[in-house]
Amino acid sequence: MTDLQPSTYTFGDNDLAAERLRLLAAAYEPTSRAFIGRLAREPPRVAIDLGCGLGYTTALLQAKTGAALTIGLDSSPRFLAHAWRRSPHAVAFAEHDVTRLPFPAPPADLIYGRFILTHLANAHATLERWADGMAPRGRLALEEVDTLAADDPTLTRYYALVEAMQAARGQRTYVGRDLCTLPASSSWRVERADDVPIALPAATAARLHALNLRTWRSDPFIAATVDAAELDDLGDALDDLVAGRRTAAPVRWRLAQVVLRRR
Repeated sequence: MTDLQPSTYTFGDNDLAAERLRLLAAAYEPTSRAFIGRLAREPPRVAIDLGCGLGYTTALLQAKTGAALTIGLDSSPRFLAHAWRRSPHAVAFAEHDVTRLPFPAPPADLIYGRFILTHLANAHATLERWADGMAPRGRLALEEVDTLAADDPTLTRYYALVEAMQAARGQRTYVGRDLCTLPASSSWRVERADDVPIALPAATAARLHALNLRTWRSDPFIAATVDAAELDDLGDALDDLVAGRRTAAPVRWRLAQVVLRRR
């Protein structure tokens, strides 16, 4: 198989990005906990968490499934150093680009990823490649964005910029919309697909987005296409929402939760 473009995490791996991951883990923990809990009905021996970041999802994956071994993979040494410091029993981590096979792990009965495909160019080709890291009839469980919607113009502008920036990298913000659209030749079949609504206070979403903006505002595509004054205004408007100087209706997100079974 032709080598794929290395993965590039849209929001970086600096201290701001780490704080963003902490907030994201808190915001999505109830939804992910319920999803992973359903996966535990078929307990895995080996589970892999793709793009594990600081290890929040890895710990949750092990706790809810009871896997004998759970391995978190991420390309950021900085994130993995945080993950190792808080790793529970039966959890390990390895520095690895998740687009590359083989994984530094035994064949997995369960592979999990939350918001990982959205950061990958050639997402569907990578999806097929992941089958090589799977035990026979293993499952791939994914949580990806289907919709980011808001009434506030600051938030909608932010979402539009992220979508444009990711598209310039060959990535898809709303990759969750087509996870069930697999070719007949795919190594996977869709076992379950759910579309889960998530409502967050505008201030909570704005806090996440303000951290992101500080991370990617110097991205070459953004620097070439968006005036610095507009980015300053966007950052100020997000900060106003965070501080309560301005209010807005809750954001309305939809999350695709899809379980694929290796053929």
